[in-house]
Amino acid sequence: MISTPAMMLKRPGILIPVFFLSLVHATVTSQVHWPGAASAALGGTCMTRQGYCCASRSQSGLGFIEYSSVTIQHCSPYLLKELGISSFSGQFTTGTGALGIALASQGLTGFRQTSMWLSYGLKLHSDISAGVGIHLWNSTIAEQFIYAPGISFALSLQIRINEQWKLGAQLFQPAGWSAHPGIPIQQQMIIGTGISYSFFRAAHFYSDILIKPGEGIILCNGLEWTFNPRTSLRTGFCNRPFTFSWGISLKFTKWTMEFSFQYMTKSGLSPLTSLTHAW
Repeated sequence: MISTPAMMLKRPGILIPVFFLSLVHATVTSQVHWPGAASAALGGTCMTRQGYCCASRSQSGLGFIEYSSVTIQHCSPYLLKELGISSFSGQFTTGTGALGIALASQGLTGFRQTSMWLSYGLKLHSDISAGVGIHLWNSTIAEQFIYAPGISFALSLQIRINEQWKLGAQLFQPAGWSAHPGIPIQQQMIIGTGISYSFFRAAHFYSDILIKPGEGIILCNGLEWTFNPRTSLRTGFCNRPFTFSWGISLKFTKWTMEFSFQYMTKSGLSPLTSLTHAW
């Protein structure tokens, strides 16, 4: 029987995922949680957002959507095709809320992570929505025959104060379970709150504060400017890791195309593209 070190020397390809995971552990190991293209362009803000791709980021936002939709997205972290993430999400209205599902897959040589969110947002009042999401994931290392499923969940709330102000809150992964603790999957609890403000009838400001117990505060801000019913420009920043972001949204009758870029000062540029169909 070939020992693990010997097998790694014989098949050096298996060192590739190990290298990337050790290089950017805090980010790469949670890549299946990367935001949607719109959220990414707005500095990662999501607490008070509604619309597309809420299943994995802002479950309470599902309670306010008016149309069903499906979205496909691709992200290339740090412009490395080896770290590419492809995802599919759907949101389906149910009358008093909406059901959301989000599937994502990330693959390296010999290593793959898959993720699925099942979420539901319920409108408790004309201006209040609550949401819950269950996150299921699995990590596999083909060379080692390791399969590591896991589960966690999230709770969120959104309140519309008036036409201009909105408040949001989220408890992300207060508890989680993984069948193989040796696989480096990020399962840290996050407590978040956010506000949004609309002004000039065309501009929207978003701000989120995220708290990771034991690690401090993360501040995310974003600004969206709607030039016309079809075109919106977005920009934002986040302090940890320090990130600048920008993007554009192009809306058609039933289709929406979004292009976003995040630049992290420590790791580089990450483009995201998405295409949404609503009905």
